[in-house]
Amino acid sequence: MDVIEALMQAGFTKHESILYVTLCREGELTGYEASKLTGISRSNAYLGLAGLSDKGGAYKINGETLKYAPVDSNELAENIKRKFNKVIKVIEEEIPQVNKSKDTFITINGDEQIINKIKNLINYAQYRIYISISREHLDYVIEELKSAQKRGLKVVIITSEGVQFEGMTCYKSQMNYGSIRLITDSANVFTGQLSGENSTGLFSMNNNLVDLIKDSLKNEIKLIDNKII
Repeated sequence: MDVIEALMQAGFTKHESILYVTLCREGELTGYEASKLTGISRSNAYLGLAGLSDKGGAYKINGETLKYAPVDSNELAENIKRKFNKVIKVIEEEIPQVNKSKDTFITINGDEQIINKIKNLINYAQYRIYISISREHLDYVIEELKSAQKRGLKVVIITSEGVQFEGMTCYKSQMNYGSIRLITDSANVFTGQLSGENSTGLFSMNNNLVDLIKDSLKNEIKLIDNKII
């Protein structure tokens, strides 16, 4: 993700994002000057600057010719944080909780969605975490695992290379690239494969699947302890 994409994620249009970066680089500009520098048509440049100002990304400087100056990037970041904190608060407090069924099997596709689900399962865990994950992908969730360990949770990692992390039990085992199995609190299970566009996984609270994956991980640990794998 580059800065233009980040600004668009924060609620600015593509033109507004380009114009904001240009203002930061060049300083105060008229609509005409901004159009010349960015290649955006003059009418769209004026509309973009007006929108940028309305959304808190630029100040209007009145004079013989209207100019625009950028809001300091640190100030803009704080404004965006406050905006999204309000949005998050409403989502957390006012949206009804999902009626979860233990027998539901949920398919999750895409690297980002899968990693987010794994991180959330780790962050919501209260007692113990068992995870089998290839070394190449362990870095995506290691900070969440470290945080869980600091909260006093039991954390067991099975991965494809020898690693050591304070307070965690780590095992080295052969595994397929991108393979993931995760059990949290003996109640939640995720199993899947990270492979770019074709990444897919399965999440469930189904007791039979939880027990199946839990037994699989326990048996793998026994084989490692006996130096069979």
